Amino acid sequence: MMRALMGHFLIGDADFEYQSFATFPLLEHVLGVGRMFCAPRFELVDAEGEPLDDEDAFLAELGESAPELFLPYGEDLVSLPSTADLDLVLGHLLARVRQADERIRALRGSGLEGARVRWSLPFVWELRKDEWGALLATIQEALPEGTSLSLEFLQAEATEELLDRIFDRDTRLGQLRAALSETHGFGLAALAFAVAHDMPAFTVEDEPVFYEFDEGGEARRFMNRLESTVLAAPEATRIEQIAVYADSALQALEEERVTDALADARQARAWTWGVRDAAAIAAAYRASATAWLEAGELDRAITDASWAIYLEPDADAFDTRGIARHLAGDVEGAIADYTASLELAPEAARVLSNRAEAHFDQGNDAACLADAEQSIALDPEYATAFVWRGRALLRMGRADEARADAERGAELGDAALWEEMGRGGD
Repeated sequence: MMRALMGHFLIGDADFEYQSFATFPLLEHVLGVGRMFCAPRFELVDAEGEPLDDEDAFLAELGESAPELFLPYGEDLVSLPSTADLDLVLGHLLARVRQADERIRALRGSGLEGARVRWSLPFVWELRKDEWGALLATIQEALPEGTSLSLEFLQAEATEELLDRIFDRDTRLGQLRAALSETHGFGLAALAFAVAHDMPAFTVEDEPVFYEFDEGGEARRFMNRLESTVLAAPEATRIEQIAVYADSALQALEEERVTDALADARQARAWTWGVRDAAAIAAAYRASATAWLEAGELDRAITDASWAIYLEPDADAFDTRGIARHLAGDVEGAIADYTASLELAPEAARVLSNRAEAHFDQGNDAACLADAEQSIALDPEYATAFVWRGRALLRMGRADEARADAERGAELGDAALWEEMGRGGD
C-alpha cells in the first residue's frame, strides 16, 4: 500500500511504505527520537535514462562508502545545513563521480553512447532498537488519557499486512493511530513495524530524485554560487588559506574560543572549493570536526570527521570521530575508530586511554586494564589513564590498587576517581 501527499513518497526497510507529511526532513525532529541524515546515491544509466543492468561497481561502492551528512537538531525542529553546506557536500560528491569518467567514456566507446552518471542526496530517518522506548514514550504522551501502548503489544503483532491494520479503524492499531496526529501516527507505524520485525535499525528514506552528471556539460547552479573571491584565487592560494584558517581554528580551541573556532573552520571549508589536493581538504574537515566536537554538536563532528577520513585516513580524525561517537552512545563505533587511530599512531597514550574508557563502559574490565596500562607505559604522566585503570581495578575488587591509581591520577591533575573514592577515606 502506498499513500501519497503532495506527490511526495517515502520508501523504507522491509517494504515499509508510508505517506509523507510534505516536510519529511522535519518529521523525526518533531518526534525528537532517532536521527536524520543525507545519504548519497549514484547510478549509471543509458541514453534513455534507464539504469544499466551491469551497473559499475565503482559507483555502488562510492555511494556506500561516502560519508553521511547528519542533520543535527535542537529542541523540536531540525537545524538544516545551510545551502552552502549542502553545496559543499554535493561539490565533493561530484568530484568523486569524476573519477568514473574513464569508465563512462569506455562504455560510450562500446556502443552505450549515452551512458552517464546520476546522483541523489535523499533524506533518511533511522530508528535504532535502543530508541524504541524513547519513541514509545513520545507516542504515549500524545495518546488520549487512559490509552495505553506497550512494546509487548507491538511485539505480539503479526508482520503480515501490518500497515493495512494500522490504517484500519476496526483494529486496535488503527484505533490508536486514528487518535494521533499525522506526525505521531507515522511514529506509531514506524515503531510497530520495527518492533514486530525485531529490526536492530529501521530506516525510512525519501524516494531519491536523481540528477544527471555530465563531465562536459554546463556547470550546475550550485557551482555557480561559489564566491568569486575564492574561485578567482589560484589553487595554491586556496590551499594556503585552508591551512591558515584550519590552524586558526585549532588555536582558538586551545584558547577555549569555540565560537571563533567554528567561524574559522567554516572559512577553511569554504576555501576548499575547486581544490584537488585531498590532504588540504581533509585538514579543513579535521579542524571543523574538532570545533564541532568542542561545541557539543556530535552529529556534525561525526560528519566532518568522516569526510576527513574519506579524503585522507588520519589518526586524529579517527580519534575525533571516536570521541563524538562515544559521547553519542555508540560505544562499539567509538572502539572501532580508536582502534583505527591506533593502527596509524600506535604510541598515542591519550587514544589508548580513550579506548580504555570505552571498554570500561562496555563492562570489559580486562580490555580497559590492558589499554590503560599501555597508555601509562607510553606516558607515565598521563593522569586520565590512571583513573581508568583504577576504575577497572575497583570493579574487579582490587580496591587498594585502585586507590593508589586514584591518588596518582589526582597528583597528575585528574582527581575524578580520588573524589569518587572519598579522598582516601578522609
